[in-house]
Amino acid sequence: MFTSKDGVEIADTPTLTKHTIREKVWSYIEEHELANFPRPVVNRIPNFKGAGEAGQRVCELGCFTKAQTVKVNPDKPQEDVRFHTLEAGKTLLVPTPRLRSGLFNQLSDASSENKETLRIMAQTEGMKKYSKPIGLDINVKIDLIVIGSVAVSRTGHRIGKGEGFADLEYAMMRSVNAVDDTTPIVTTVHDCQVFDDLPERLFGPHDVPVDFIVTPTEVIQVHHDLPRPEGIYWHLLSPEKFRQVPILHVLRDREAENGVDVALAEGAELPPPEEMRGSGRGRGRGRGRGGRAGRGRGAGRGRARSSGSESEDNKGQKNIQVRRSNKNVQVTINVNKKNRIVRRTVEATNEYDRLGSADLDDDEQPIRRPPKKLRLPITYAVFLGKVPPASRVRELKEALKSREVQPVDITWRGRSGFAFLRFSGPVEGCDDVLAKLEGLSLQEQPVVVERAKDRSEEDQRDGYYNDNSEMEERYPPRRQGPRKPRLPITYSIFLGKVPPNCRVRELKDALQSRKVQPVDITWRGHSSFAFLRFTGPVEECDEVLTKLEGLTLQDQAVVVERAKDKVEEGAEEDVVDGEMG
Repeated sequence: MFTSKDGVEIADTPTLTKHTIREKVWSYIEEHELANFPRPVVNRIPNFKGAGEAGQRVCELGCFTKAQTVKVNPDKPQEDVRFHTLEAGKTLLVPTPRLRSGLFNQLSDASSENKETLRIMAQTEGMKKYSKPIGLDINVKIDLIVIGSVAVSRTGHRIGKGEGFADLEYAMMRSVNAVDDTTPIVTTVHDCQVFDDLPERLFGPHDVPVDFIVTPTEVIQVHHDLPRPEGIYWHLLSPEKFRQVPILHVLRDREAENGVDVALAEGAELPPPEEMRGSGRGRGRGRGRGGRAGRGRGAGRGRARSSGSESEDNKGQKNIQVRRSNKNVQVTINVNKKNRIVRRTVEATNEYDRLGSADLDDDEQPIRRPPKKLRLPITYAVFLGKVPPASRVRELKEALKSREVQPVDITWRGRSGFAFLRFSGPVEGCDDVLAKLEGLSLQEQPVVVERAKDRSEEDQRDGYYNDNSEMEERYPPRRQGPRKPRLPITYSIFLGKVPPNCRVRELKDALQSRKVQPVDITWRGHSSFAFLRFTGPVEECDEVLTKLEGLTLQDQAVVVERAKDKVEEGAEEDVVDGEMG
């Protein structure tokens, strides 16, 4: 049995995996409300409560005091470490998101900025705005590494969220001589994430151990002899990882020139170069053989077995003649020269090619699609409650299969703690299903099983796989009453210099203490301002301004003044709260 400081217990079974440990920790944090936004913590480095205190403790470490260049991961729980690094006038390196466009983003020379700006710089949007990207030729010595974790042991083992980027980042830093065996590695976690030990068999040479574990209550210096990765272990990488991290190509070529064995896992081949041209946005990026990786659905699906020529008219329209399979196919491309967005209109003769066929027929034939399979009408549904947030739908399917229960489909809301099973048999069969599901549990946690009420699923119909007309008849749209008329806004008050990390609830508490009740609030905390809107007589504005005189949020004075008539016209849609009272 492996036990954490706060009582997370994990049985030592032969089938124990890192992911099992992650799920146990995520479930424990969710069940005991130990995390802040973003939630749920599943598949994340948890933003644990007390992350600020842990970040402050990092600043008290001798290795932090001596460091000039600090590399910190970009996750939310390490935001305070990034802030204190900038506040101390040190150079901050943050990995680029998923290593897509380079190795690091750098922020430096920020000690002259005020704390408000430093807070913004330590956040995701601030890093995008104020940092500059640096590539593999960084020529810098990193003095301290701070990373996030899902679970750690007092023996130095660390488990991340499962994507392997922290380990890969370290390996890449080692490859460019930015770190060595003496570079301290610190992780900040909640006490419940610290285990006395973790099974040695789960860790390999690529796993990065930690030297310091910092929690909101203590600092643990780890004394271990665990080896660190000596660089990138190419035989552990898959072609898919190369698709995710294009700069691996550059590192691989460099190391190949130096005589390093860069063979991939099981002798796998690298993806073709045309599949590695950047990364598109949206669904379908980079798929298909040939064409460029583009943006939006289906980008890059075409097959590039063609040759052709192009011409451009004075309207920015390109007419491309493509020769494919001994046939000429004309494709018209409209190019917006200002932002280079390409809109393509493919003629009907190219429809087969768009769908992935390399052959074109002289005679256009309609595309034949198989008829949709008719679905039986749903007659009853079963509700499952108290579903563990970390559980997966496949676990439920396996449990149903073992109990010989076969629903028509499943509406899965595991992260919200519930699910629906829907059936098409006789209504009398519901009691039989309930009997079979008696005592159902997921991840060793009992699940509530009851017959769903007739209308309980109405709000979840968009999640069902079945969308036939019979369901629409059984569950007609809810009729909404007329909206309550709202009084016209007569005056507004502008609040400036709002602390960027302030929350709207803090403003509400301050307003309530001063007996100020606006109709609603337009909140722009991250941009350091807000609007209060009122419906009373305009003459009352001076009285409200008097009540708000000397207003402070997080011990910082806030600018309070009457808003100009037209300032908030464009901000109405972002109102965060209705009537206060």
